[in-house]
Amino acid sequence: MNKNFLKISTLIILSAAIVIIAAQNGFCTEDLASHVPDVQNTVAESKSDTIIKFVIAMVGVMLSSIVIYLGLTIYNKFFVDKSLFPNNGPDDVLNTPKSVDEAVTFFIKRNKLC
Repeated sequence: MNKNFLKISTLIILSAAIVIIAAQNGFCTEDLASHVPDVQNTVAESKSDTIIKFVIAMVGVMLSSIVIYLGLTIYNKFFVDKSLFPNNGPDDVLNTPKSVDEAVTFFIKRNKLC
């Protein structure tokens, strides 16, 4: 009974904390509102500025992808022990077994139980 009471009381306290945190409006809403400029005073960006920013972001994504790819390629080439990943033979290909007998045979061979 003691473990159940502890679980239930923990659950109630946790849910009450979530409700209290979710109900808060935030401590800085009034300060934030004073710093936000009026909508009438803002100048809308032109379409070309938006397109240029998008292209710059996409070039950054492409460059970071290339850097990550090259870094992982270098890491695999020089720092990964090749003996950990032996070449699998054609019998070790992970095809879906078509029958129960095939599945059992594959399981036994794969786990080296025979």
